[in-house]
Amino acid sequence: MIDIPLHRMGVVPGDKILVDVLNEASRLLQMKGWSRIAMARSASGQAVSLNSADASSYCLSGALVKAWRTIDPKNEDLYFPLFEKKLSAALRDAYGYEGGVSRWNDEVAASRDDVVTLINSVIVSIQPAACSSQPGSCICQRDAAYLL
Repeated sequence: MIDIPLHRMGVVPGDKILVDVLNEASRLLQMKGWSRIAMARSASGQAVSLNSADASSYCLSGALVKAWRTIDPKNEDLYFPLFEKKLSAALRDAYGYEGGVSRWNDEVAASRDDVVTLINSVIVSIQPAACSSQPGSCICQRDAAYLL
């Protein structure tokens, strides 16, 4: 059987895989750390590749790319525009912010918590019933105490 990327068949990833990617990006930011201007940084603050063993923090876009490359690499072409659209909508709704997601990460977000909160708001917008009907099933609820 030939493994054809979903976007070539006119299919977009389902809600579960989108939430999985967002949860993984959130986990990376919480476990490794958050940065600005570069997709990934070493502990000394130097820009490094996403796959570098020295990567110790990620910007929002870097965490998302790392997450989808881990979870669903064959459909990479789908994710950037898809998450740009979803994150931009969340930024407009929550803050009235009209700039791009990378610009928000680099110039507006004040902390990792701001970025993780944005990711969690997108998770809830994708699966509000799953997050509210199954307590503890989404990272947005499991880590709520961490964010306070």
